[in-house]
Parts: sequence; structure tokens; C-alpha cells
Amino acid sequence: MSASGTKKELTFDGIAASPGVSIGIATVLTRESLEFPRKEISKNEVEKEIKRFKEALKETRKQLESIKKRVLNRLGEKAAELFDAHLLILDDKIVVDEALKRIREECRNAEWVYFEIMQDFHDAMSDIDDEYMRERGVDILDVKRRVIRNLTGRKSLSVTDLKGMRIIVCHQLTPSQMVMLDRNAILGLAVDLGGRTSHAVILARGLEKPAVVGLKRFSENVKDGDRLIIDGSKGRVILNPAKGSLLKYRALQEKYQKFQQALLPIKELPAKTLDGREVRLAANIDFPAEVESALAHGANGVGLFRTEYIYLNKSELPSEEEQLQEYQYIADQNYPNAVRIRTFDLGGDRMGLDTESDEEENPFLGWRSIRISLDTPDLFLKQLRAILRSSGRQNVRIMFPMISSFEELIQSKEYVRKAMAELEAEGVPFDPHIEVGMMIEVPSAVMMADQLAKEVSFFSIGTNDLIQYTLAVDRGNERIAKLYTNYHPAVLRMIKETVEIGHRNGIWVALCGEMACDLQVVPFLVGIGLDELSVTSPLIPEVKKLIRSLRYNTTKRLCEDIPRCSTAKQVEESLQEFMQSELPEISEVLLPEVENNKQTVEG
Repeated sequence: MSASGTKKELTFDGIAASPGVSIGIATVLTRESLEFPRKEISKNEVEKEIKRFKEALKETRKQLESIKKRVLNRLGEKAAELFDAHLLILDDKIVVDEALKRIREECRNAEWVYFEIMQDFHDAMSDIDDEYMRERGVDILDVKRRVIRNLTGRKSLSVTDLKGMRIIVCHQLTPSQMVMLDRNAILGLAVDLGGRTSHAVILARGLEKPAVVGLKRFSENVKDGDRLIIDGSKGRVILNPAKGSLLKYRALQEKYQKFQQALLPIKELPAKTLDGREVRLAANIDFPAEVESALAHGANGVGLFRTEYIYLNKSELPSEEEQLQEYQYIADQNYPNAVRIRTFDLGGDRMGLDTESDEEENPFLGWRSIRISLDTPDLFLKQLRAILRSSGRQNVRIMFPMISSFEELIQSKEYVRKAMAELEAEGVPFDPHIEVGMMIEVPSAVMMADQLAKEVSFFSIGTNDLIQYTLAVDRGNERIAKLYTNYHPAVLRMIKETVEIGHRNGIWVALCGEMACDLQVVPFLVGIGLDELSVTSPLIPEVKKLIRSLRYNTTKRLCEDIPRCSTAKQVEESLQEFMQSELPEISEVLLPEVENNKQTVEG
């Protein structure tokens, strides 16, 4: 074991992935290297090679089903369903057929062929400027490695032989590795790669272990036996902590545990301020399996159901009946609370559409989202019919993404009317008074909000894209990632103006971006009068606790000061000062420190 007093303390900042504080000794998992030759095979060996490939697929399926069963027993149905994605990837007909074709035509070994196909698939997912979709690339990587190990006869990287309670440090942690960890033997996780939506992180939350991801090259600085502090609430890892840091974080660890205990009784209580202002707290979900978690954490409905996974998990575009089954399940599980279903929000390349055009240089300014829906009426009507058919209990809402003009909104509403007319002619029941709303994600929508508000029942502000488009910052570009911030005065002014315009026109205004998960910004969002915040399910209790500790009148005064700020730094400092003044206990446990006089390494 390294003596922390003889080594310099270093602080690394990453992404807060699973909350809590852990102090312990590191075990570093070495990066796995899959090496195999590119081999030419004779025509006579082709069928034997195909048989070997099919047997590897069969063995991989057995392994994944075994893992899923193990996860079901340990972590429950929700966590186990994450491995359905792995099985879908493994059984993908396009991939398997392409591999068989290339083995036959190119006369090459199965390992090399499968590696090339899956690597192309992984690279395509990694290039998408959407954190959720990029993280699905890790699932592809996991399946690829497992199949190749079965082809080469190698064993998987062992993560089970831990001696005592340890903090796991690694470059990348796949879901398969995650579930092999003994929850009684790990204290926390520090990972170079990954984001908040990775399956490994979801599993870490299920194990209730602190985790920090996105640490870049942190693992290269750590050796087995080094002492670490993991602060999963603030996204911070301290290597070789000094005595003062150890004392501070032990105290913080105890406070965090007490804070979590205090959250248990408020699950069923409303998110209402001390002076009576209620803000609905809903959940953002990506797939139906997350409904269970949303309800368990006290969500008041679903503020954003992203429908993209329905399209991406299938080799063919989903039928109306397949979509109806998914939407109906979510609506029934959340009844009588509202469910806002967003029509699909992806580029045509990921939808399997034949665009007959060259690859777009900048797809996020190209043919995507509502633009595709309006250009492919059959696809759009099929989804709208499925949503309408799920609305019989009158708790379903339709939400259009990326509306940038008045014309797009009017056209989108016309398709809703057309879908209604078709269903009515067929005698199929639906809610004829279903609420139709839109997301505010681009600056032009903010500028046109007064006109747009007269055509919808609600606005939902999508801050992830609003920030990106307003600040001209690609949040997936590490060179300029620091420019992407929740605290830019222009963005906050836009949000405030949108709420004011919406209320002036008598419509409901919600916010469903990652900003709603930033506890430091929540007082501002409450103060400007938002009707609903939609957040990641595990954070609902913390956001609710924060809202129930605030006074609405006090937050309104904060909102008078924030728009006067000139820089993001001034905004952040004002929010930090407010939190430390009004809610010192919550600030100390959950929010980053204002000062940072330690040596900090960003990855």
C-alpha cells in the first residue's frame, strides 16, 4: 500500500455518474488487448470457418443469457433488461449476414471479418453527437470482444478476485465486467471513458456505489494500492489524499449518508416550496424498462420519452403495432400522470432511410428530427397513429422536437389531424383532445415563441440542444467542451423569456434538459416560474428535497440578479453564493466547492 503522506495529492475532475463518497485503496484493471492474425483461408475451409463463427455466436448468447439471469437475481428486472441490448446486437441480422458473406467471398478468418464489421458499427455510433447513442457504442464493443474471445478461446478479463473492499480504476468498464463485480467488494468506480448514460453507470447506480467517469487518462496515474477518494456527487477523484482531505471527506461521507436517509420519507410528497409554489417533477426516460425506476424514485409522470431506441434496436423500421405496445405500456404504468412522447429525433442515417445523398458534413444542422418526419409522411403518420391509439386514458401528450419555424409547427399539427381523421374513419378510439406541444431547442424558436405559443398546449425547453445551438458549441468536441455551460447568461435569459411568453399565452412550460439535473441551477429554474422539471430518475429525490427547502419568493429575487450578469463565471458564483447562503447543508453535501486551490488535473 502506498503511503499517502509521501506522495503529492492530485485532484482529477470528471463526470459525476453515481452519487456518494468513498475512501479506499485502488485496484487498477489493465486494458484488454485482443490480438489475432488476419488469415487467408482456402475455399475448402470456408464452411468450417462459418461453422466456427456460428458456434462462437451460440456460445456468446449462452454467456449473455447467463449474465442477464445473474443480474436479474442481484439487481432486479430493470438492470437485467440492459443486456437485451447486447442480445439484439449479437443477433443483428445485417451484421451476421454481412459476416457470413464476407467469410465466403473474401476467404478470411471469422475473427478478422467480425472485428472489422463491428468496429465500423462502433465508430459510427461513437461519431453521433448524442451522449446516449455514443454510449451504446460501448455495448457494441462489449459484444465484439466477447465473440472474438470465443473465437480465439481466450478467457475474459477477470474482475472477481478482489482482496478486500477496493475502488475500481480502469480505462473503460463494460457492462459485462460491471456485473461480475461483487458489490460487497467494491467501494466505488473511477473510469477514464464513459458518460452518465452508459450501461455500466446505470448498473453502478443499481449497486449504489459512487462513480466518476470521463476522467480521460486518470488510470495511467494510478497504481494498485494507491489511496483514493471518490466524490461521485461532484465528479471528483483525489489521488494520494493528504490528511486534511481525508478528514474533510470522512465528515462529508457521513453527512451524505444522513442526507440520503432524510430523502426516504419525501418520495410521495409534492415538490413544493416552503411558501407553497409547486413544481411537478417528472422523469426523462429512454426506454420502457426505465419506468420502474421513475416510479420508485417518486416521478410525477414522464416529461420526456425519447422514442429513438424503438427505431435503433430493430433492423427494420418498427410497425405501428410495435410502437403502440411500447407507448401503451408507459402510459398505463404512469396513469393518471401525464406522459409526453417526443416524436423521433435522429438523423436519417441512423433510421435506416435511403437518403440518396452524400454523407452530411454537419448532421446536427442537416436532415434530422422533425425535418425527416415532415419529409417522410408515412413514417410520421405511423408514429402519430401509434401515439394517438395509446391515448385512450387521456394522459398521453404529443411533443415535436427541433421546431425552428412557424411553418414546421403548422405542418406537424396538420399530420396529427390527418392521423386523427384516419383513426376516426376506422373506428379506432383515441383522445380527441390530446395535448400537442413542442420543444424549445433552437434560438429561432425562442424568438418566435409568442406566435408558437398560440398553436400549442405546452412548451418543453430542451436545454442540451438550446445551449449547443445558442453558443455554437459541439458538446462532443473535447477542444471546446469547456465552452458548453449551463451558466451562460444568454441561455438563461432565453429560458426566462420562454417561460414568461408561455405563461402570458396561458400555456404550461416545462424543462427537460440536463440543466434540470444541475442542482445549482434549480433555484433559478424555480424562481422563473417553470411548471415542471423533468430529470433523470435517480436524481428526483435530491431535486425534490432541494425544492422543498426553498422559498419561491427568495428564488424570484435571485432571478432578478442573474440576468444582469455578463459572464458564465459570474452566474455560477451568484448561484453558488445563493446555495451556500440559503441551503448550506445541501450545498456542502451535493455541490462543487467555490474555491479550488489544489492542483487539479482535468483527465
